[in-house]
Amino acid sequence: MKHLLIILSLLLLSSPLFGEDKPCYVSVTSSDEFNQTLLSNISISAISQYLKNVKPFPPSGLSGKDHCIYEVTATLDGNKTFVTLQGKDLNSFGDATIVGTDGFQQSLLRSIYRSQRDKRELICSDYPKILEECGGVVRKVKKPEVVKLSSPKKVQLEETKRKPIQVTKKKKDKKKPVVKTKTKKKGKWTCVVGPCDFIDEDGNLIED
Repeated sequence: MKHLLIILSLLLLSSPLFGEDKPCYVSVTSSDEFNQTLLSNISISAISQYLKNVKPFPPSGLSGKDHCIYEVTATLDGNKTFVTLQGKDLNSFGDATIVGTDGFQQSLLRSIYRSQRDKRELICSDYPKILEECGGVVRKVKKPEVVKLSSPKKVQLEETKRKPIQVTKKKKDKKKPVVKTKTKKKGKWTCVVGPCDFIDEDGNLIED
């Protein structure tokens, strides 16, 4: 009797109903613009990394009820990509301003980022350049202007080049005319026939 109870207890503990979670699956729905295979692989990787281990949705479908399924839907609206993520206690969406596979990945990560507050730091550490919330947008910083210091001689030379050169004219020294003085001979002379410029008022004779 004791052996029978032990065998029954072992069978019950090894049953999937005790201590084993049900497997979860990912179902991806999108328009024809997307590659379904890539979208499915990206969804499985991201959800398994941050939410729960999942498997691809079986092509034959699932029978029964109460299955663990994460539904991912991708749509395009102009140049924007929108992704909705639904599952157990989960209903969120993400968007991106780019299209294609990159836009889907960004939208899916943003959807998980918004719904899982405790996983935000991990998401940003894994994908720092994809989400704007993690500082993914790199702003261009203007390069500081480098001022080259020149020697004092060059600065003085440049300043002299900029200043207008003033030319001052030297005044020419005007030479005074030399006045020749005539020697005088003393004596009383009288003028008979002019001109008498060789005789002064006192009657002295002026010699050249």
